[in-house]
Amino acid sequence: MIRVSAISSSGDKMPSRNLEAIVDKISPAVTQAKTYAKPDDLLEAAVKENVHQSAKDVLANSEILRDAVKAGKLTVIEAEYQFDSGAVARLNSPASGQN
Repeated sequence: MIRVSAISSSGDKMPSRNLEAIVDKISPAVTQAKTYAKPDDLLEAAVKENVHQSAKDVLANSEILRDAVKAGKLTVIEAEYQFDSGAVARLNSPASGQN
């Protein structure tokens, strides 16, 4: 089971603010994945949700990138790097704001 929280399973705070910031960014993806994924599929679902959220975030936080997407000069492609094979697997859903 995946547990993502600023508090560790022992109840202690994260060891650094940097680690806490990373966990804070990933937590919404895990929460979303928990709404539909079976326990055995939760990790993979959370990874995909994090990719989707990261693509949305990059567009939400950059007017320059949003404008480039709207002008057809840029496409944000969602993909997952697979450590075991070194392959990059493209995900099907485009980042919002791409059409």
